Amino acid sequence: MRTASASTTRASTITAEPCSRCDGRGTCPSCAQRRKHAWRLVTVDGLSHEETAERMHLTPARVRLLVAQERDRQDLERYRLNMIATERVRTFLEHEIERTPGLNRAEIAHYLDMKQIDLDRQLGYEPGKNGRRQRKVGIEAASRLVIALGRAPHELDGC
Repeated sequence: MRTASASTTRASTITAEPCSRCDGRGTCPSCAQRRKHAWRLVTVDGLSHEETAERMHLTPARVRLLVAQERDRQDLERYRLNMIATERVRTFLEHEIERTPGLNRAEIAHYLDMKQIDLDRQLGYEPGKNGRRQRKVGIEAASRLVIALGRAPHELDGC
């Protein structure tokens, strides 16, 4: 029969080592969950690295590494550009409508093979079915709109 201290010591040596599935890079689901949990305990709950290490059965050095990896991941996430503000797309669209006589949103929706109400909801002119206005649109949808206007996607800032 094992004692509590023996099982704790055994658990800490097992989880303190780098993960065999992702070679310690922190990319597997288990490491990602462990990384987020360590970050939350240190940053949100205000525990020290040593307290977090004791709670998670890790070494303090491993906790520091996990917290640093999660901070890096969150920092990179802020710079990821997979969405663009609808305000920017609407401004571009309205400029093109002013520039081209006879062009309107209904015709643009026809070019995109969609209904005008769907285009208006996607660009935040009208609220969606849930009652909220769209604040961001995907890069792919914005690029399709710009191409439908006969322009290159890079002409829309952020696309």
